[in-house]
Amino acid sequence: MLKNLLNTVYGAVFGIANVIPGVSGGTMMVVFGIYDRLIEVLSFKLSAIKKNLVFLAFFGVGAAVGILGFSFVISWLFDNFAVAVNMFFMGLIAGSIPLIVRTATVKEKFRPSCLLAFIPALALVVGMTVLDKNSAENYSAELDRVSGGYTVTLSNNGGYDIKSDWRLTVPTELSENEAVNCVIKSSGGGRTVLTGGDTGVIKAGETLDIGLLTESEITAESLEFSYTYKMNPLLFLTLLGGVTLAAVAMIIPGVSGSFVMVLLGIYSTVIGAIKSLDILILIPTALGVVIGIVVGAKIISALLKKYSLMVYSAILGLVIGSFYAVLPEGIGLNFETLAGIIALLAGAAVSYICGKFAPQEEKSD
Repeated sequence: MLKNLLNTVYGAVFGIANVIPGVSGGTMMVVFGIYDRLIEVLSFKLSAIKKNLVFLAFFGVGAAVGILGFSFVISWLFDNFAVAVNMFFMGLIAGSIPLIVRTATVKEKFRPSCLLAFIPALALVVGMTVLDKNSAENYSAELDRVSGGYTVTLSNNGGYDIKSDWRLTVPTELSENEAVNCVIKSSGGGRTVLTGGDTGVIKAGETLDIGLLTESEITAESLEFSYTYKMNPLLFLTLLGGVTLAAVAMIIPGVSGSFVMVLLGIYSTVIGAIKSLDILILIPTALGVVIGIVVGAKIISALLKKYSLMVYSAILGLVIGSFYAVLPEGIGLNFETLAGIIALLAGAAVSYICGKFAPQEEKSD
């Protein structure tokens, strides 16, 4: 029973990691010592599936809970404890390194030629992180000071039309008479400005004036815009192709599948669809996940059999490079950093203990 519970937890952590840009679900599989095992199962190898049916069931339930349930929780944690959350994942990554080395050197030791796999993998993660930090949002918000408050203007910078049910969340309480030309609805601890009926679809490249907000503490950076795109054949194919690539990345240690979606400009669309259960967006997303995981697992499984040491050399580079990917901003001499250090030590302890007691994996024939 305890083993099944742990497999569920492993799946949940894998799912959570895959909704956080910069955090790798593949790394989490390495952390818990189940990488080779899961790759064989995901590559649809029948002998491996039969052998691991119970494991796969509990892991799958955990992954679904992690992706669907924690897409809300993890957003809240990042909004309120960003440094601690990032440093906890840094700890998980650090604690997994001894396990990677142990697994890689079961049959042979590292040699200088391993640097040919290690260095490019390390550079890949760092380079992708730099691109992510310089990437632009699919929308932008501007505030203009006017008599009595601010006028908010949203610009759709994406390549697709945004559906009319988009929402703009402001960070402080507003009463009904503090917003003009808007409908106010409760949203968590704050207020949500919802434009509906009379606004229609926000077309790509267009701007939309929301109206007057009278709250001096509002800034353009504090506005939260959530939306989904209007489905069309091109968007369907874009999501299918983009999520397929992201799913392949999802199972590669050190590479974040959600980060790949950010680079491709589909992250907000997919996460928004998960939160709102937008079926039209979720269909190509689900298809892409299945195709990408199966194809990626087959490729990785074949490489592990023929070039195990070089593959794990690359994995080590990807994992170490992900330190930079999850390195939080705002580290300094403050309480938040102290909490982050505690979280880092906790994460390192968890992954080290899991790795130390993880058995050497048996390959299926």
